[in-house]
Amino acid sequence: MKIALISDIHSNLFYLRRVLEEIEKEKVDDIYCLGDLVGYYDEPDEVIKLIKSRGIKCVKGNHDKYLLGELPYDINREKIYRIKQQRESLSSESLEFLRNLRDEIILEVNGRKIYMTHSLPNDCETYIYDLRSLGLYLLRGGINYYFFGHTHIPMVTYHYGICFSNPGSVGQPRDFTKCSSYAIVDFEKEEVKIKRVKQDVETYIQKIKGHYDEQLIEILIRGGF
Repeated sequence: MKIALISDIHSNLFYLRRVLEEIEKEKVDDIYCLGDLVGYYDEPDEVIKLIKSRGIKCVKGNHDKYLLGELPYDINREKIYRIKQQRESLSSESLEFLRNLRDEIILEVNGRKIYMTHSLPNDCETYIYDLRSLGLYLLRGGINYYFFGHTHIPMVTYHYGICFSNPGSVGQPRDFTKCSSYAIVDFEKEEVKIKRVKQDVETYIQKIKGHYDEQLIEILIRGGF
């Protein structure tokens, strides 16, 4: 079995289409999204419709929960997050799709246990930069693969024998490459690889410039905060 992992699309349909084009070449069995379909950029409803049409399995991220009113957020960041505007722009079908997403997905493949969530178990807002606090908890749970998003920074590493992977971000890369990224997981080979996708950053910026806060433009130009 081979799957693709994506995360943190943030309403960026322009980038998402390019990433899915590349994933199609990988001949995967399934695609999983690790949260944050919405927030920040320009086409939240279109992103959700594409995700639905492709049968991509998703978990909820913090921005998805902000939009649904399941988590409070700093109202001073509204001009960047654009939660209220996006909430009003979503169709009832798209809102229902977000509501029905789970916080976690647990699979078993070839006797291996796979855990997927946006960040920490039962906490989609805290960033995972240090894995040491997770190790013993996950050993007790028998986890073999832990897949998460939220940081927008791709990584694959091993800790206490567990494979941790973050596919990075589709819609707002923060690793200073300006490239979207995703992960391919081959369970037969027990192999996880990060793939990067070059984006036409200038074309997308011209599309949204003048309508969005300059900080959102600068993140795309620099490829990071």
